[in-house]
Amino acid sequence: MEESPYFLKEMSGRVLWLTLNQPRKGNALSIGAIDALTEALEKAYADRTVKVIVLANEGKIFCAGHDLKEMSAGGGVEENRAMQRDIFDRCTKMMMTILHGDKPVIACVQGIATAGGAQLVATCDLAVAAKSATFCTPGVNLGGFCTTPLIAVGRTMHRKHAMEMALTGDLFGADDAVRFGLINQAVPDNELRERTEEMAQKIAEKSSEAIRLGKKAFYQQMDMPVEQAYAFGIGKMIEVNTTEDARRGIKAFFDKQKPVWRDEE
Repeated sequence: MEESPYFLKEMSGRVLWLTLNQPRKGNALSIGAIDALTEALEKAYADRTVKVIVLANEGKIFCAGHDLKEMSAGGGVEENRAMQRDIFDRCTKMMMTILHGDKPVIACVQGIATAGGAQLVATCDLAVAAKSATFCTPGVNLGGFCTTPLIAVGRTMHRKHAMEMALTGDLFGADDAVRFGLINQAVPDNELRERTEEMAQKIAEKSSEAIRLGKKAFYQQMDMPVEQAYAFGIGKMIEVNTTEDARRGIKAFFDKQKPVWRDEE
């Protein structure tokens, strides 16, 4: 297991676990944490031994969002605005790194995910949470508004659920988060690691090439009109169905054998 000031790095087969490791600071998205996590993700995408990435946490807070001390820095209004823009730009780059990365990213959530923490959960491709986990976008409680977290949250959940979170600032439990579509599963607390590992390893058995092409195509077509999406999807379906891995998968199916993907040789 490797350790940085911001997270623990551990391989489990071909699954990379990045565990946020600043529990005393609420695993906040400080500038240092954002930059370190962005770099770790980029390295993981480039590492052929990694097939799935899991973002987890130490402590009772998955992620408290942005570091309020950093967000309040600056002597005047314009200086503070410049500081906040820099932070939000860095955070956007990190979120887009997850979204555009060619490997699945799973959030493994224990404790509370608030503001930018909820944004991080929403941005991940999949999310598993402990039954005791909670989620909120509480900017409104502080006289602000979680505008950037709502970009990811509002694209993951039904807009009325997203607005309920944003307008009330209330905490919502894991069962509500499943119902809202923010997470995939709410599992017993003592099974969180095991259940997330089970999901990650199942995905890691699939073709890396198929997942790379499929993930990219999924997010590309989401914002297209339906007719355009079908035209786009047909081309991508043909592309992935004629890869070497697809040919191997089909042959293995008829031979009643487990396929061996190119990157496993």
